[in-house]
Amino acid sequence: MVIIMKEVVARKVKQSAEQSLREIFNERIEKQAVIDGIFYDSTYKKAVGVANLPIKIPVTLEMFKSREIAVLLDRILEENEFVIIRLTKNIDDTTLLACNKGLITEMTLDLEVSNKINSILQKITYGVGTINEDGEHEIDLLAPAPGPHFYTNLLLGNRIKFSHPLQTTPKSVVDKLGRGSFRSHAATQVLATRWDMLQEENGFPASRQFYLVEDGKQIFYSANVTDENIESGKCIHSQNHTKIIYKTKCGLEVERLIFLLPQEENMPIAVEAQQIKIKNNTNRIRNIKIVYTGMFGSAAPGALMEDVLYSNVIMQAKVLVDDEGSVMAISSDYYPMYTSGDYRFHTMITHTEKGSILPKEFCTSYSEFVGSGSLERPEGLYKLSSNLNRKGPGFFAVSSQITIQPLAEISIDNLTGLVSTKTNDNFDGNTFKTEVQNLIIKYSNEKEIQNAFNKSINLINEYSSYLQVISGDKQFDTYVNKNLPFQVLYQTFVSRSFDQTQKGYREIGFREIQDIYASMYYFIGMGEKELAKNLIKEWAEKVFEFGYAYHNFFWVGKEPGKWSDDGLWLIQAVYRYINITGDTAFLDEELSIGGSNPIKKRSLYDTIKAILRYSGEISIGKHGIPLLDFADWNDCLKLDTDFINGVEKERRYKEQIARTGRDGEPFESDYSESVMNGFLLKVAMDEMIEIGKQKEDTLYLSNLEKASNKLYDNLQQYAWKDDFFARVLFNRYKNGEFTYLGAKGDKLSADPNKDGTYFLNSFSWAILSNSATEEQIKIMLESIETHLKTPYGLKLISPTDLEKVATGTATGEYFPGDRENGGIFKHATMMATSAMLKAAKMVESDELARKLTSTAYWMINLVLPYNTMKHPYETCGNPRFCTQYNNSDTGENIGPTLSGTSTWLTLSLFDAFGVEYTARGIEINPILAEEQESLNLILKTGKASYNIMISKPEGFYRMKDSLYSIKVDGEKIEGNILKNFEDGKEHNVEIIF
Repeated sequence: MVIIMKEVVARKVKQSAEQSLREIFNERIEKQAVIDGIFYDSTYKKAVGVANLPIKIPVTLEMFKSREIAVLLDRILEENEFVIIRLTKNIDDTTLLACNKGLITEMTLDLEVSNKINSILQKITYGVGTINEDGEHEIDLLAPAPGPHFYTNLLLGNRIKFSHPLQTTPKSVVDKLGRGSFRSHAATQVLATRWDMLQEENGFPASRQFYLVEDGKQIFYSANVTDENIESGKCIHSQNHTKIIYKTKCGLEVERLIFLLPQEENMPIAVEAQQIKIKNNTNRIRNIKIVYTGMFGSAAPGALMEDVLYSNVIMQAKVLVDDEGSVMAISSDYYPMYTSGDYRFHTMITHTEKGSILPKEFCTSYSEFVGSGSLERPEGLYKLSSNLNRKGPGFFAVSSQITIQPLAEISIDNLTGLVSTKTNDNFDGNTFKTEVQNLIIKYSNEKEIQNAFNKSINLINEYSSYLQVISGDKQFDTYVNKNLPFQVLYQTFVSRSFDQTQKGYREIGFREIQDIYASMYYFIGMGEKELAKNLIKEWAEKVFEFGYAYHNFFWVGKEPGKWSDDGLWLIQAVYRYINITGDTAFLDEELSIGGSNPIKKRSLYDTIKAILRYSGEISIGKHGIPLLDFADWNDCLKLDTDFINGVEKERRYKEQIARTGRDGEPFESDYSESVMNGFLLKVAMDEMIEIGKQKEDTLYLSNLEKASNKLYDNLQQYAWKDDFFARVLFNRYKNGEFTYLGAKGDKLSADPNKDGTYFLNSFSWAILSNSATEEQIKIMLESIETHLKTPYGLKLISPTDLEKVATGTATGEYFPGDRENGGIFKHATMMATSAMLKAAKMVESDELARKLTSTAYWMINLVLPYNTMKHPYETCGNPRFCTQYNNSDTGENIGPTLSGTSTWLTLSLFDAFGVEYTARGIEINPILAEEQESLNLILKTGKASYNIMISKPEGFYRMKDSLYSIKVDGEKIEGNILKNFEDGKEHNVEIIF
């Protein structure tokens, strides 16, 4: 027998169930009706669905979870090929249409079935929750998840006044049931990350969870909201904390508050708090046992990929007990010397009428606790053995008996943390016990947890107060005033290393200093200028004497000079810092030199000089443009397989000097040149010229101006290719087969209908570096419209076949439309919007300025995360935090959530609002959307505050060619430069177009 095999691949399936249903029932369903449908089985010959939905939701599959509805649909689909349930505003009129061989029959559903369908519909539609006026995401715990990031929150500690905050600030990720992991300094796990292909499972599922037992029966488990005793459940994700609230049918109200404690002297370096409040809404006394569980992180996470046994045998259980034998802390004791610097622990303090009590039962074996049951129903719940397990994993459970009087409330504080040698010069054998004891003594006072929470909230409010916006759009204002600043704050300390789907140990990348570009305004606005400066220093000290930088670092740097753009990002941070603060003395501060042993020092000014020498004189190609090396900003642009890193380049360059006797000439090679790096270098040179003017370094700055002009000429001569700037210039093809990548005629298009490839960053940085003429901007914008614009945003690249020139590139690693292979890389799109808004203020053509502005606002609107609430199951993502990518075919928001998207969105909004710090003062140059007629900005610089009112008629207005007036405190001023006041007062600024 011959079997004909047919391959069905997700991205090649053309016909959807929804299309089939729409075609079959086209005369019975309106064209604009929203339909959800599924194929009934793998034959793809039968389909079932629901029509007239309020938004696109996966209601069909959810209906099959109801036995009664599933039996009905199964029975009807035995004799019919297509079935659709047609909803109406009146529940009584819900009808079912069935089609068998073209014949359509119709039946009205029973009211009971109709009610069930509508109940399922309501649960899915409204269960995703709402974003309230405080920017909090309120969620029904029973609602299905649109995607792995949708129901998550980010939590951050506060070590601003303590040493090395960049790498020691603790961070957590929490989902709607309180699950997720928790890290201390760098990538050190406190609560274990769960390495799993499931994005939804970030942390070990036992962590942060607890059980309630009454009369020998389990009546509650915090991670099981489908339990028959749960009446309702709600999660509220807010800035830097999460609340989860349950009501039980047996008369309890349970509330959880999860946040990270602010750092205090002589306390553990990282502590996550979960306050549990249990209210007894009955008229009887409740005697309840609470059991709290978690899983400590591994001290050797790398071993989990190779030797799980090793990971277990290098640890044993440990407890700290008081004089009465109560458990002050449960912990894990690791053996190897390299693990001895970090001590994980958990403490549970129950506050009763008679005072605070500690647990007297514990368990350290996951297998013993769960037994033949499950985490939802563990066998070992009723009696914890108090045995100390001789090996891992680091599971823990602790329990206490509590009595709750009628209509009374009791609270239990759970403190999970880490004591570390990091940044603690006084660490000794007693530090662990001392710091845990200090913690217990402090938080034995029931009021202290609330005090700590208030401090945490105050920090976020103080940070966010730098800029408050009143635009008339409440959703926009709430987002920009509350959630956007918090995301930028979070990733300033965490970078890309940790969120719901970042389970591994990506270190802090050098180029991630971009986050400081935005957060420094907020830090300086709250009086933390030194913090901004110290953060910049941490990056500056990762630059080698020769001028290349470590690509990433946690305490120790890695991959020196492997990526070619790294050092160039530092200069933009320094430039912004000096413009805001006027602190030019920062340039003279002595900093350690990266990679030097013994440690050598030089000034920040000389560090920048070294970067510019390396990137602008030595590590350049045959066209005078910086080399690409392993890759530049786009990590998937790996075009030179024989690349060398900075250390090797330095060695070979010294050999070259010895051979030629000429220092300062370019490194000899056939390596490719990065045009984006050329633009970044142009920005760096021009900003160095500005900040260096007060140094009276006349000869150097004069030479730098000449170098900048020469670079501009090279970019124009070699990188402009008729309809776009190239992305890369090739030097290795002696036969001229390929000379450049990006723009018309490069012979690398994967689309037969396109003569060339197009890279968004070439557009963005050509403008941001002042390297594009007005005519070039106009031409590139047309090319973007033709080649990169999709309904979901601007693609990073057009279809490109990089496999012709290299292996392991974006086009070889990803499906088209995903990530760097034609995905909408939102970090890059926000660079583009900044460029568009900058150009719109400068170009002579009013028509071009309008088009640039409208395109920028269109793209910004697609990035604003709260818009996902309009169609959550299609766009997914997170409604409070930007994700990094959109798929350009479907519009789905794809993680991670931590990215430059939020940072560059902030910078784009600064450009739109028109507030820029310069050496002359605060330049005001807003460029609002055409439909917007007013904008109120409240700006706090740390030395004064400004209440800025901008008003204009409907239409396009810009300062370049519109009539406007500016008044400061009632007095009209000439020009658009505001004095940078330092009087601590509020100043009213009125701008009228």
